[in-house]
Amino acid sequence: MSRARLVRSALSTRPQPGGSTGTFTLPCRKLVIEYCEKSEGSKGTRDFVLQRLAPLARAYPSVEFVVQPRPQRPPLLRGFYLNGRTKEMSTHQLPATQIGPKAQQILDASGKKTSALKRMPVQSTTESARGIWSPLHDDPHEL
Repeated sequence: MSRARLVRSALSTRPQPGGSTGTFTLPCRKLVIEYCEKSEGSKGTRDFVLQRLAPLARAYPSVEFVVQPRPQRPPLLRGFYLNGRTKEMSTHQLPATQIGPKAQQILDASGKKTSALKRMPVQSTTESARGIWSPLHDDPHEL
C-alpha cells in the first residue's frame, strides 16, 4: 500500500503582489496596534481602537488589522508590507485624534527604505556627448 504524501501550505501566508492587469494592491498588508490595557500612556490608543478603528478597517478591506495587548509597555503601531519590511510608530501619550493620521501614514507608505533624494545618482537613457572616459583611451604622459 503506497502512502500519498500530504502537502501542507506554509504556516505564514503572504498575499501575492499585483493581481490581474489594471488592479492595484496596497503595499501595506497588515497593521498591528499594540497597547497596554491599564497604562495612562495608552489611553489615546484605547480610545482610537474603540471609536475610530472600525471605519478605518472598513475603508481598507485588503489590509489585515490586528489589535494586541502589550502589558506594561508603551503603545505602538506596526505596519507589515509586501516587500517584507516593517515600520513602527510609537503612540505613547497621544490622543485618539492624532493616532488616526499616524495609522494613515503607515497605510499610505510603500515600505521601501527611506533614501535621501539629493544624493540620487543621475541616470540617463542616452549616451553622453563626450563618450565614456577610460584611462586606456587617454594619451600617455611623457616624462
